[in-house]
Amino acid sequence: MKKILSFILLGATSFVASAQISSLDELSSDKAYTIYNPFYTTYAVYNAEKSTSLVWAAGMTASDKTIADQSYSTPFNAADPSSSWMIVLFNEQWFVYNLGAKKFMAVGHTAANSSTASAKLQDTPVAVEFTSNGNGGFHLRSYDGNQNFLCAAPQLSYPISIWTSADNGSTWQIEENAQVQADYETCMQKLKEAFPETVALKIDTRHGYVWSTKNGGPMPERIAKGRDFTFYTRARLGWNCTEGLTIKHGDEEYKVTEINSGAYATEITIPADKVNGDVVISGEWVRDAETKNAQVLSFADEFEGEGEPTSEFWKRTERQGATWNRWCSNSPLVVYQEDGALHCRAIPNPDKSSDNVPMITGGVKTQGKFAFQWGRVEARIKTIAHTGTFPAFWMMPADNSLGWPNNGEIDIWEAIDTDGRAYGTVHTHWTYDLKKGGNSGNKPGIDYSLWHVYAVEWNATSITWYVDGEKVWTYNKSTDQNALDNGQWPFDAPFYIILNQSVGNGSWARPADESFTYETLFDWVRVYQKPEYTGIEDVLNEEEQVSANSSNTVYDLQGRMVQDVKAGGLYIVDGKKVVM
Repeated sequence: MKKILSFILLGATSFVASAQISSLDELSSDKAYTIYNPFYTTYAVYNAEKSTSLVWAAGMTASDKTIADQSYSTPFNAADPSSSWMIVLFNEQWFVYNLGAKKFMAVGHTAANSSTASAKLQDTPVAVEFTSNGNGGFHLRSYDGNQNFLCAAPQLSYPISIWTSADNGSTWQIEENAQVQADYETCMQKLKEAFPETVALKIDTRHGYVWSTKNGGPMPERIAKGRDFTFYTRARLGWNCTEGLTIKHGDEEYKVTEINSGAYATEITIPADKVNGDVVISGEWVRDAETKNAQVLSFADEFEGEGEPTSEFWKRTERQGATWNRWCSNSPLVVYQEDGALHCRAIPNPDKSSDNVPMITGGVKTQGKFAFQWGRVEARIKTIAHTGTFPAFWMMPADNSLGWPNNGEIDIWEAIDTDGRAYGTVHTHWTYDLKKGGNSGNKPGIDYSLWHVYAVEWNATSITWYVDGEKVWTYNKSTDQNALDNGQWPFDAPFYIILNQSVGNGSWARPADESFTYETLFDWVRVYQKPEYTGIEDVLNEEEQVSANSSNTVYDLQGRMVQDVKAGGLYIVDGKKVVM
């Protein structure tokens, strides 16, 4: 690397900078650095006399620009630890630590396009993202979705601020400071206290839920090792966890048998001494046949196979002219089962010579294989938030003879770009063609790096959306006959299920990043309905299924005796219509 030496005169103080950092690969956790803005000729420092919680400016000259408060322009002293920073990579994220304050830089927590705010120093570490500007400088910002950057801004009435990347003051140079010794031990101790060693957490529950709070919420994928971990279980009316939950930790396991019935939440704490290795929470809820109005399972796919999903339930989505299916492909690279999940992808086209599209995308649907009218449909989903992404879990009418959108569409979940929202929508003649609106709701603040459960409860008068057990919004059947006559409620007919990963074209999701690999994982899909909707009289557990298979009394719905019974399928057993 070419050594860049510079002499910067600030009043009576001079500083001979060592090597300027041109790549984050050059950073070392045992060195101290200065963070310098060449446009405003200032350094980011800590100034306890001015504030114990703000990032300050030192030596600001700003040429002919107006400085709102001349007191910001304090002398810069390279030998003062308050003028030096450690830049540390920890848990694959960057943290900026001021050696004088013994605090971490938090580059703002304001949302995109919000008013400017001051950059903070705090005890709690906040990860910081560095983006190269291509000229040996960097932009600094927080990882929490904030679109604003650390910026020296003398025209403002407070010190170093959060501003936009278009401002010249947002580009910073990082230079070694050999006059200050890094305090690696203290910095790392603070990071380890804030971010302890973690173990993986896996959830494998059937027909019941585990949530992070009593009222819902996603579970983390990693939890702190050696610390208590509390979560909550819940199920629908008439479903009970009769065998309890199994908590596997490392090579050991134990049972939690006191689980509340039905929809009442149970608080469970895994003690710290049992969070000693990767943790798996597993259990199965079964339906109580004596509970009136309890829904029964009418469809389920846990995606536990390998390769192509079962043709009993699914077929590929075909390429057509809509945004979501314009690049659909039958390639095994864009739809496959692996590690207990269905993977749907959108990838750069590996063979444009035989298929001249920039990307190929994948999806599956139950059209012609399974459809249902009224009930609860839900899926556990994880995706990658990226510009241009447009994945979905949705339903279309089995009879679409009137054409879209006259027969309706129910979008259970859609994600758009990187906005961190879960969208739920209906499309009808009333809402789309006549522009009556009121057809969509969303839940913000979704961390798409985690698994989430998306669901709708659909009955004769309403459709209600849920994310991780929490209600998002409801679309109701109108009581206005004019609205009904104009297609406001086409939802009294069977619909089939679609799972897919598509990409945008700018009309809603932004245009696809044609060099990126998009991926959405579906852990499972399940449908529950009231018995009067289905005619189903029972749901057999695993032991009963084995017994039924050997009794030669299992028939499909066409009356044919079957030996190859599929989990989640509908059968006639001893004269009863059941789900296996």
